[in-house]
Amino acid sequence: MSLQDPSLAARASIGELVVLPWKGGVEKATKKNQKFGTLFYLAMWQGLRGEDLSIDPAEDVVLNCTATGMAVVFTSDTAKYSEA
Repeated sequence: MSLQDPSLAARASIGELVVLPWKGGVEKATKKNQKFGTLFYLAMWQGLRGEDLSIDPAEDVVLNCTATGMAVVFTSDTAKYSEA
């Protein structure tokens, strides 16, 4: 994917949580300033950045989007992100 869209990979490399096929990307900030995302998104985002896959499904991971300031909690608890 990074070869197909180098600008997307560059944005992910500087910490933007770019919009991808899975829940977790941030298009714009919301009033809550936090949302939930899937571990599938996190895996794709890590790959886009050229990182090794490093995900513990038992642990939530919180990342802040450098473009919007939004916090995204990546979790395996589907009830959290299926409501949003």
